Amino acid sequence: MKNGSVIRQIIGQIVIISVLLLCNYAATPATTRVDVFKKVLFFQKYRFEAVTTATGSVRELVLKVFENEQTLVTIRQKTDGIVVNAEVADLDRNGSPEIYLYCCTYGSGSFGKVLGFQFFPDSFDAIRTLPLTPAQADGYMGHDAFAIQAGFLTRKFPVYRPGDANAQATGGSRTLRYALREIEGKLVLVAVI
Repeated sequence: MKNGSVIRQIIGQIVIISVLLLCNYAATPATTRVDVFKKVLFFQKYRFEAVTTATGSVRELVLKVFENEQTLVTIRQKTDGIVVNAEVADLDRNGSPEIYLYCCTYGSGSFGKVLGFQFFPDSFDAIRTLPLTPAQADGYMGHDAFAIQAGFLTRKFPVYRPGDANAQATGGSRTLRYALREIEGKLVLVAVI
């Protein structure tokens, strides 16, 4: 009997705490809730700081690159969707680091996108990603996951068959490996496998 009373008392306290937390969250106006991405990365002698601000589907990205405590480059640009992760690498092995920011759109698809930049001591070059070919896009409905692995940028996503619900892909998954190439003087991520 005594154990049952203690259990009821603990459950009551959990319920009260849950209600208070939910009320506090619900009472916070939507305009004050800001999904902010912030990450600091290091590569050799460089420090990268990536921050997004603002609400809604279009956000501002501020990317700063430092050597020691000196600011080398600052980039400000709008991003469509939210930044979910960032990594640094030197995929083309030229000694100049790149930063890759992984973004996804709002909604059930969460379609992925990569923002990339290669840095030099006092400048940078934007990196673009070639769009999926029809064969690569067969069964594609978003839900991308990106990562730097074994000298490549990998992109993995579920493959949907006709009639699949958005949350229930039945076609397995597809992984693409991108290499950084220079094409007509521009840096491009090209799917090689």
